[in-house]
Amino acid sequence: MMFKPSTVLYAVLGLATFGNAAAVPAEGVEASTPNLLEKRVWLSNVDVQQACKDQVNPNASAIRKGNSCSDWKCLYANVEYSVNMAVYCSNRHGVQAYAACGGGTVWDWQCHDRT
Repeated sequence: MMFKPSTVLYAVLGLATFGNAAAVPAEGVEASTPNLLEKRVWLSNVDVQQACKDQVNPNASAIRKGNSCSDWKCLYANVEYSVNMAVYCSNRHGVQAYAACGGGTVWDWQCHDRT
């Protein structure tokens, strides 16, 4: 099936015009605020061993049950406990800090600043 060159040209120009119109804010209107991820500031990696000592017992050990973000546990007296990465970050860096596991593996936990 053949299209007339003018039909294809109008379709391309129309798409380009409408596509750009949606991306440009109207005059006098500010663009939307950047999302939170663009503003985050890296503070430190999470020391899971220290988090276990702080949250469970000074003699607790950090253990991995797999390779995803949620696979860390604390082991003390042959009992497994959950570890709270957000608590570790806020205790170490203040209440503005939060924990994020951006890469999806147990090794990707980091503390970031909300401000």
